[in-house]
Amino acid sequence: MLLSALPLALFVSCAIAGASQQPLGHENFDSAEDYWQLPNEIRRVAVIGAGPAGLLFTSTFIKHGFEVRMFERSPNPGGVWHYTDKIPIPAAFPNRPIETMAYIPDVPEHMPASRIYKDGDDGLTVDWRIREHWLPSPTWKNMMSTEPHQFMSLPDIGHPKNTPWKLHQMDLNRHVRQYASSLGLNANDEEHANVTSYWTRVERVEKIPGTEKRWTVTLRKLTPLRDGKLEVNWWQEEFDAVVLGKDSQNDAAWVPPIPGLDEWAHTLPKAIIHSHHYRHPEDFTNKNVLVLGGSFSGLGIANDLIGHARTVTVSTREKSSNPFVRAIHGMFHKNVTFMPEVKGFNPRPLASRETLRDASLVLANGTIVTGFDTIILATGFRKSFPFLVGYHNSTIKGYDEPETEVAPIITDGTHLRSLHWTGHYINDPTLLFCRTIAFRDGAGPHQAIGAARVWAGKARLPSTARMWKIYPGAARLPHELPVLSQMRPRLLATWLNNEILEFGGPLVTPPPVDEMMETMRYYIAKEYTPVVSQLYDADIPANRPRSGWGVWDGREDESDFQLRSLTHRQLSSVYGDEAPEHWADLSLNW
Repeated sequence: MLLSALPLALFVSCAIAGASQQPLGHENFDSAEDYWQLPNEIRRVAVIGAGPAGLLFTSTFIKHGFEVRMFERSPNPGGVWHYTDKIPIPAAFPNRPIETMAYIPDVPEHMPASRIYKDGDDGLTVDWRIREHWLPSPTWKNMMSTEPHQFMSLPDIGHPKNTPWKLHQMDLNRHVRQYASSLGLNANDEEHANVTSYWTRVERVEKIPGTEKRWTVTLRKLTPLRDGKLEVNWWQEEFDAVVLGKDSQNDAAWVPPIPGLDEWAHTLPKAIIHSHHYRHPEDFTNKNVLVLGGSFSGLGIANDLIGHARTVTVSTREKSSNPFVRAIHGMFHKNVTFMPEVKGFNPRPLASRETLRDASLVLANGTIVTGFDTIILATGFRKSFPFLVGYHNSTIKGYDEPETEVAPIITDGTHLRSLHWTGHYINDPTLLFCRTIAFRDGAGPHQAIGAARVWAGKARLPSTARMWKIYPGAARLPHELPVLSQMRPRLLATWLNNEILEFGGPLVTPPPVDEMMETMRYYIAKEYTPVVSQLYDADIPANRPRSGWGVWDGREDESDFQLRSLTHRQLSSVYGDEAPEHWADLSLNW
C-alpha cells in the first residue's frame, strides 16, 4: 500500500521504553548546547492572517496558554477562500521590486497615528484605498477546488453527507467561516475579541535595536465610516514570537517580462489584466480572450469562459514531457484553442483610437497573431512579504546560496529559504512560517502543536549550527502533491511524539495516510489522465528503510529528514529513458 501510516509499533516501543530512551534523531545530542535555547520566556504571539492556517495556529496557541493576537487585512476570515466581487488595484507593469511587490508599506513618522480620508484626498478614492489595503483574494465566482472534499476539511469540521467530489468556492468559504465561528475567531465573535483584529494590515515586523529579544509589529487598521469616509489608524505592538499564515495575501501578482507588454498594458489597462482580477465570465461576453499560462488558474479561467467569450485561446510553452502538464492540457474544454508561447508584442501603433485588436503578438515559432479583445495573465504569483524588514535579498537568483551577512528568507519570490523543516527561521526560531496545508489531516495541526510546544519549552529544535548543517538548501519540492506532502505529517508526528515522551503530554495521532491515499488514488484515476495515476502509484517510499526515501546528502538525523527528490528509478517508471536524475530537475513552471 502506498504511503501507509507510521507503524504503531514505533510508538508502542517508545512508550514502553519510557523517558530514559533517547528521542528519535537525537541520539548524538550530548548536551543542552546541542539544542536551540529560548532567548526568553515566550508569552505573546502574533499570527498574521486569518485563513485556514492562521485560524488553526491561533486556536492552538490559545489552547497552549499563550496570549495571542491575530491580524487579518480583510474584513472577514477565509484567506484565499474569502471570495468578493471587489478586485485588487491594477497589477504593476512592470513588477515592482520583490520587497514591495505585494504592496508598499505605509508607516507614519510618529505612532500611534490616525487620519480620516474622503474621496479625492491625494487624488485617490476611498474605494481605491480599501482595495489597496485589503488586496482581495484571487478566487473567482465559479472557482472549484482541485482536490476531493475529503482533503478540504478543517479539523473537527466536516462537510455534509453527499458532498460532491469538488467543492465550489462558496462552499469552502462557508466551511472556513464555520471553522472560525467554532473557534470564536470570526469577525463578529465576542469570545476572542481581544485576539482578533480584522481590517488590519501588517506594515512592519522587525527587531528594533535595544529590543532584540522581542518583535515590534507595526499595524494599520481601516474603519469604513457611514458617511463614506475612511478612518485609518496606525500603532505598534510587541511580541515574543511571530507566525506567518499560509495564504495568498502576501503574494504578488507576477507579470512576465514579455517585450512590449508593459507599454500595451499602460495604454489599455482594462484589456490586459492578471488572473488575480478575474471574477465573472459574463464580463467577457462575445470577446476574443487570450489566456497566457496553462496551469490550474489558466485551466479554470479558460473553461469558465466557454459559453460566454466568442473565442478562448490559451498560450503555453512548447509541448512538455511533464505528465502533470499533459494532464492539465487534457482537461481543457474542447472549444479551447492552444497556441505557442508569446515572446513579444510589436511596438504600439500611433493610431489615436487603438484597441488591443491592433496588438501584434509574436509567438515562439515566429508566427504573428492579432485580433484579441482581452488578455488574461494566468502567470502566477511571487512571495513578497513587504513587512519583513531586512529579510529580502533580491540580488540572489534562483537557488544560489552565496554567503550573506543576513540569511535571507525571500530572494526572487519563487520560494522561501533559510527555514528549518518545522517552519522556523533558522537564525531566529521565534519567527515561524506555516509550511503545511491546514485542510489536510495531520500536517497542519501537527506543525501548530509543534510550534506551541517549542515556544513553551516542551519540545526541542537542534541548535542553530546543527539546523544549518542539515539544511538542504534553497531547492524546494516543486509542488505540494498529496503523495509527497504526506511525508511531512509523518515526520512531524514522529518528532512530536518523541518530544512528548521526553517532556510529557498526550501523544499525537499519526495521520490516516492509508485512507487518504486510497481516496486520492480513486480521485486521480477519475479526474486525471492515466499517466498521472501512474506517477501517483510510482514506487514512492512508505515502508522501506530511509536509505530508499530519496536524496539524503549524507545527513543521518532522521528527525530532520526532508525529502528532496524522488529516485531516478522512481521517475523512470513514468518518464522512461528521458527521466531526470532528480525530482528537483523536473520543470513545473506551468
